[in-house]
Amino acid sequence: MSNDSSSPTGHGPAPGPAPGPNTRRAFLQSLLGACLAITGATFIFPVLSYLSPRKATKGNNVLLGIDGHPVPVADLSRAPFVVGVGVDSEATIVVRYGGELRAFSAVCTHLGCLVKWDPAAAEFICPCHGGKFNADGVNTFGPPPRPLKQFRPSTTPDGFIGLQEVA
Repeated sequence: MSNDSSSPTGHGPAPGPAPGPNTRRAFLQSLLGACLAITGATFIFPVLSYLSPRKATKGNNVLLGIDGHPVPVADLSRAPFVVGVGVDSEATIVVRYGGELRAFSAVCTHLGCLVKWDPAAAEFICPCHGGKFNADGVNTFGPPPRPLKQFRPSTTPDGFIGLQEVA
């Protein structure tokens, strides 16, 4: 028999802290708690983002085309309307009607579909549920509950289409 001084009985190494269920259980509980916290934050963040009010931009904004560049007013001489991104990054349609520029949100007030301008009928048409708006943006047919949001178009000093939200 060998005499091992590290063990009180002299047989084998001295026992260290016994790996018990408490340390493993504590680790698993911490891991579970972290996973639940991450999952909760994943659900709570979008709700809080939805409930917090957006900051409205009330100044002059320039209509941006699909390429991200400002749209020149001259584009309306080649086409009856232009579509782009306007105030608050909202899809916007600018039309030349009755010799003047008119600008409206391209988002239908019913379910948020994108409306299209029909120059022959002089109306905006929502392809989702058949809603119609006249050239003033007023809802005239179908389920849309209110008129399109209107913007005041202008020509910037650089010759681009400027937009200002109408209150």
